[in-house]
Amino acid sequence: MEKIRIGITHGDINGIGYEIILKTFLIEGMASLCTAIVYGSPKAASYHKKAIGNQTNFQLIESADMAREGVLNMINCFGEEELKIEFGQPSQESGKAALVALDRALADLKDGKIDALVTAPVHNATIETADGTPFPGQTEYIESQVGDGKKALKMFVLDHFRIAVATDKMPLDQIPSHITKETVAEKLVALHNTLKRDFFLDNPRIAVLALNPSQGEIEQETIKPVVDELFKMGVRCVGPYSAEGFFEAGLQEYFDATLAMYYDQGATAFKAIAKQDGIIYTASLPVLRTSPAMGVCYSESGKGEKDEEALRRAIYTAIDTARNRARFDRERSNPLKKQYFEKRDDSDKLKLDQVTEEDEA
Repeated sequence: MEKIRIGITHGDINGIGYEIILKTFLIEGMASLCTAIVYGSPKAASYHKKAIGNQTNFQLIESADMAREGVLNMINCFGEEELKIEFGQPSQESGKAALVALDRALADLKDGKIDALVTAPVHNATIETADGTPFPGQTEYIESQVGDGKKALKMFVLDHFRIAVATDKMPLDQIPSHITKETVAEKLVALHNTLKRDFFLDNPRIAVLALNPSQGEIEQETIKPVVDELFKMGVRCVGPYSAEGFFEAGLQEYFDATLAMYYDQGATAFKAIAKQDGIIYTASLPVLRTSPAMGVCYSESGKGEKDEEALRRAIYTAIDTARNRARFDRERSNPLKKQYFEKRDDSDKLKLDQVTEEDEA
């Protein structure tokens, strides 16, 4: 099978991005699992290598189509430009370097030169977009640049433990107004489709969390009616569950995914269970993107002590979901014709019809 081409951005050069990338590919055999391409700076990578005493080698290439299998490839996004590295210090230069690498990788992702993108952590406050506006976050930026008008669904993933969020980061007092029937239905359908296509689960089970600790007006008049209606339509979703009782009883183990109502509700529970090994999965877009579920970790940069397991899992997930999506699409590109006899036809003549997704459901 042809190797999946994974693009990896270097993130914030003053953080732990290069450390976890270099340590990940120091493991024997890691480079043979995919065609890995780092979008970054060879000088910055060498600086980090020396600082942490790492021996990982990489090969410089000019474009993604020149990437070789079995080695760590790197595209130099900065030419001869010197990047000032200050471990642990947020700076405009580190923010600019993060955006340059991300933009280069997104261009290749959009053009199909890579199959999936893995992003190292960035510090949003140090980045300005091309038009001078504040950087909204990597998920939101990727959605705006290569989403083709579709909305991203943010998921936290650790093996079979998956949590998606209905609303993203916002003040708590604004959340109730964003929990509408339309929003809950949209996110549930997006999660259902993602589990089927990207994770290749034929009939996924989804738990839905309540917004409030007690079953109040929003739960009874907004969330529950949507859950009940979608269940009748073939989306196997149940709830809403109180978040406290749900996780205390370990009910997440009985579902393929959980939909939380707001960011902190999902992220806090996920990180308490997954610790440092979880990843962020950007779902519901035409492109695939994963990332370790961690920040830039300025206080730990340059020390060589950061665990790289989350980045390794992000790469594994990118490889698996790219294959799953390709397989899902391939198996449905030329559906079999369904044969049946039309009872109202006196000749009992054999009829042919195309099997659609609705027929299969």
